Amino acid sequence: MHNFTIVDVLGTLKACVALAPLMFAPGYVIAWALNLFESRTRRPALRFILAVPLTIAICPMLSFLLARFLEPVLWVFYIGVLVACCLLLAREVRAAKLRSVSKYAWFALGLIALWTATAVASLVDLQVGNKLYPSITAYDHSTRVGIMGAVARHVPPTNPFFAHPSVPLRYHYLWMLFCSLPSRIIHLQLRHLMYAGIIWCGVGLICVIALGIKFWLRVSGDVAQRSVLGVVLLCVTGLDILPTLLIGFGARWWLSDMEWWNAEQITSWLGSLLWVPHHVAALIAGFLAFLLLRHEADAGRCWINASVVVAGLAFASAAGLSVYVTFTFVIAVGLWLLALVARKDWTEAAMFLCAGAISVIWALPYLSSLRGPGGGTAFAKFALRPFSFGIALAQTLGISVRTQAEATWANALLLPVNYGLELGFFLAVGILRLRRLWRGSIEVCANEVAGWTLVMSSFLIGTFLQSRTIGSNDLGWRCFLPAQLVLLFWGATLVHDLWFHGAARQPARLSWGRLALASLLILGVLGTTYQVFMLRMFPVLHDRGDIEGQSWLNEDRHFGERIYAIRSAYEILGEQLPASAVVQNNPDTKDLVPHEMYSGHDFAAGGLDCSVGFGGDESLCQERVRRLAALFEDGGNDFAGVCHDYGIDVLVAEDTDAEWYESTSWIWTERPMVANHHIRALPCASTTASVRP
Repeated sequence: MHNFTIVDVLGTLKACVALAPLMFAPGYVIAWALNLFESRTRRPALRFILAVPLTIAICPMLSFLLARFLEPVLWVFYIGVLVACCLLLAREVRAAKLRSVSKYAWFALGLIALWTATAVASLVDLQVGNKLYPSITAYDHSTRVGIMGAVARHVPPTNPFFAHPSVPLRYHYLWMLFCSLPSRIIHLQLRHLMYAGIIWCGVGLICVIALGIKFWLRVSGDVAQRSVLGVVLLCVTGLDILPTLLIGFGARWWLSDMEWWNAEQITSWLGSLLWVPHHVAALIAGFLAFLLLRHEADAGRCWINASVVVAGLAFASAAGLSVYVTFTFVIAVGLWLLALVARKDWTEAAMFLCAGAISVIWALPYLSSLRGPGGGTAFAKFALRPFSFGIALAQTLGISVRTQAEATWANALLLPVNYGLELGFFLAVGILRLRRLWRGSIEVCANEVAGWTLVMSSFLIGTFLQSRTIGSNDLGWRCFLPAQLVLLFWGATLVHDLWFHGAARQPARLSWGRLALASLLILGVLGTTYQVFMLRMFPVLHDRGDIEGQSWLNEDRHFGERIYAIRSAYEILGEQLPASAVVQNNPDTKDLVPHEMYSGHDFAAGGLDCSVGFGGDESLCQERVRRLAALFEDGGNDFAGVCHDYGIDVLVAEDTDAEWYESTSWIWTERPMVANHHIRALPCASTTASVRP
């Protein structure tokens, strides 16, 4: 029996190795060539730490520009920086003196290894006999696999869920583009490259924490220890575990993702990495650009230099990685410019303005490629951050909230509770930091003010704006990433000062404060533990009937069996069909996620809405969905017509389709390419010539 778990683990590790030169070499070489952060004169460890974040900051947009306009130069660039990196590393080895490696370096490497193991275990399919269980995160990743396939075939890509006629893809897809590059030269499954990209994004975030501790906080000592503590704090989230357990034990209803207790979540660090690595990559790019400009300004350098150009490219990359995170940085930079004007710091203001202008120039070709039919919805709307859980809890206590005005007032009054539950320890860190600033125990330096601009921007957007482009409020969720990063820096310093540096000299009256912070830390770790466990094990427990809860899974208790059949069928189809083939299942199915996850091909209608938010005409989508759904549910003789009209090469029927149980339907009269107890893949007439020999 084919063990898909082993295939996924080995494939993901292989993809990590394949991505390693692309993730490390460009940042290392560019940092050395331009002497960013004075890297040539600093210890080798700093150059290693800077490499991955700098690559994430500049290479997504650079890869897009080269792939679109000068594709041969794309590989010349990456081969060139790889050769240069090898030469620089060889020079580093020759010049290095024998010295013992710091214990904190070993700690950091151990944490990276632990993160890699956690990510692999959380993401790959778990096979139990003839049952297969994907992670709950497959709900999002299924969409991104399709986008990666579209990007791997052509830049700029088309919407893979609305093929024939093709329409430009409107999405922040540069992370998928960058991670898919190895598939152009070696055979790797796109899912494995996506998982590897998540792992490397986590490594980049770990490195950014070290850079932030050193260059943003500019602590006087114990930089390595504070950095390790900052990385450990990635395991801490808010107090989400409390409402999650209340729902679980009170209603016997368990959440497959802990964040779903609140419609307006502030996602944990591990949740952000496992669900939405492209948003974290945008955070890395935007923060590194901000940090680089601040460093150059404090060094008293010219208002236009290589660092400003790199920062502009990093901001441009951020725009193609996550429009929501980039929007937050735009607001933060605007607030920071106001602060610079108030301080009459014209040189630094010129740096930020110049970097912004350069970022627009870099990003224009990408932004112009997003134009196409469909969409038109406003980016955001003004609305106070809702707290439906708090209102529901208040109503159970007898407090009536009937009108919209009453709900608005309730949301406003419950904002502290909302943020307290979502941020937990980190909200306490921010309050304590503000208190120390008020008392004058912390110097009000430029970086301190800049940090507060990032925090304020996140809270302003998260409190008063909401997304309008999609159903979920992604803007309100992802805008908090910059604030979370700054609060993590401050949290690492607080933990270090309270527990690892001179704790015995702290006044006795603060012991209760340490106890309260320790309690928040423990609850935050428990929340992350619950989240990681449920993302992995909820499908197994639900399929066995052990728990009930909120998820996207099929409810018929044959989920694992059916997923194994679906993936097995698509594995065979993937070997027989060209990458350009269009493979279509019933768009009105509860199993949409696994079909998108394992197909690797375009759809004529990917779901009931054809994902027209990514590009396409809604009226055309409705017509083709009507015809396709009728074919799978009502039968008829439209098999050849549907295939011809929408350029479909293979139709995939499932035992959840009504026509499956009609012995005279096209599902049984046509000869299948692949068939098992749950799936039958039937070729259209045009497929015969396109099937690989």
